[in-house]
Amino acid sequence: MVGIYARLNRDDERAGESVSIENQKEMLSRYVREQGWTLYDYYCDDGVSGTTFDRPGLNRLVQDATDRKINLVLCKDLSRLGRDYIEAGKYTDFVFPSLGCRFIALNDGVDTLRKNNEMLVILKNVMNDLYARDTSSKIKAVKQSTFKSGKYVGCYAPLGYRKSAEDKHILEIDPVTAPVVRRIFDLRLQGYGFRKIALQLNAEKVPSPRSFYYMAEGRENLRGETPYWNDVTVKTILRNEVYLGHMVRNKTGTVSYKNHKQVSKPESEWIRVEHTHEPLISQETWDAVQRMDNHPARGRSGKSGTIALFGGLLRCMDCGSSMRYLRDYRTRKSGESEYRAYACNRYMSGGKNACSSHYINQKVLVQVVLTDIRCKALWAQNSRESLREQLLAREHTASMEKTRTLQAELNAIGKRLPELDRLIQAAYEDKVLGRIPESVCINLLNQYEAERREKQERSRELTEQLAASRENEQSVDAWLDMMQDYAQLEELDRPTLVRLIQKIEISERYTVDGHEERDIHIYYNFVGYTEE
Repeated sequence: MVGIYARLNRDDERAGESVSIENQKEMLSRYVREQGWTLYDYYCDDGVSGTTFDRPGLNRLVQDATDRKINLVLCKDLSRLGRDYIEAGKYTDFVFPSLGCRFIALNDGVDTLRKNNEMLVILKNVMNDLYARDTSSKIKAVKQSTFKSGKYVGCYAPLGYRKSAEDKHILEIDPVTAPVVRRIFDLRLQGYGFRKIALQLNAEKVPSPRSFYYMAEGRENLRGETPYWNDVTVKTILRNEVYLGHMVRNKTGTVSYKNHKQVSKPESEWIRVEHTHEPLISQETWDAVQRMDNHPARGRSGKSGTIALFGGLLRCMDCGSSMRYLRDYRTRKSGESEYRAYACNRYMSGGKNACSSHYINQKVLVQVVLTDIRCKALWAQNSRESLREQLLAREHTASMEKTRTLQAELNAIGKRLPELDRLIQAAYEDKVLGRIPESVCINLLNQYEAERREKQERSRELTEQLAASRENEQSVDAWLDMMQDYAQLEELDRPTLVRLIQKIEISERYTVDGHEERDIHIYYNFVGYTEE
């Protein structure tokens, strides 16, 4: 009983009709009739790469051979079986013979019944493997060339954009979906977490990205499922530089031309092309949103679903814990219908033995912070150079020790890496000369290679940290540019607070010359400017 196997993928289609599935089946079935054999079934894999051996048709063929339904496998040539010489050789040398199954690759003249063509089989498998490697390299080169040119490549445009009618490789802002993206960034600036943003969008019945794609194509969701927002989708949007007008590609790839599993690539291999299309959000908004990942202002929402104005920003100066938001609807002496304040969270939970209250009225705090922001803005406008010099001097003093430590570690790694190269070479030489067993050599090489990878990765991290520490001057200028826009600020809102301030420390009240006073330290973003 003969099983005819045929395979075709996109690369093979370029060769024309000669390798089409139908052509393979017709040619092989004719050969079966000429030999007087009995055809059991056809086993086909259409559109499947030859570098993978987990294919429906091939799996069914092996199962039928195992069940003794067929005893001869016939295919057009060895490349139809596969283009991985190790796996293809395993099938021709072990799998099929162990199942008592003869294998014939007709055009290559390969027949496992003959024992004089083993070298031919090996050479053919190696050549097919090299072909797959070469094809993979060419495809990768074409993709990277496209990425470097700044062209957009993808089935769908990112949410907020659409493909230009003149050129599908150029993105333009979509007036329908762009407001959704801007709202997501705005909610993040207000302190909303990824999951809370998703819940808010679902509550407002905002269509998900997949729903927008279906609507744009004028078709229904054939799967019948209801697409919804989730935290992963929100996070992906908030971290996509496409909304800055930049194209960042080559962030993922396959393990190899044989293993098509998708893996994330290191940032050093990303291909970034800036200003390829109109930005959807400003650089200032992007920077503020990225800082939110490590920003302490992740205030919790109350029963109303809103986050307190200073939620997550306030810290007790004595114990370091956060400040709890207090809201009392009872009438106070002030006559306000709603009284807002903050107190030390550790005190509220553990009482006087844990800490003191550090109680402060929100109205008072708003006036202090608002006044300080206006003063910094006026200072940035009228005495920019003086303030700039002070900030640079303060930052330089704070970062000198850190820079020395980073540089010392980087120098040590620079000395160790050549040593590891010499040790690896010495291990090879000792193994070749018979000084150490092969197993010991392999163990040493694994250790040296692991340490070298670790040192190289750490070296990249240190280089990036040093570069960041040397960007203080640009950071100060950016902070001054931003601050001077707030000279006429009339009212505080949460996005403004999160954008400008990293944290605020509140001390307990104390008495000086019969007057109650307290310290309030405001830590601004960008340069860590502190006002007491």
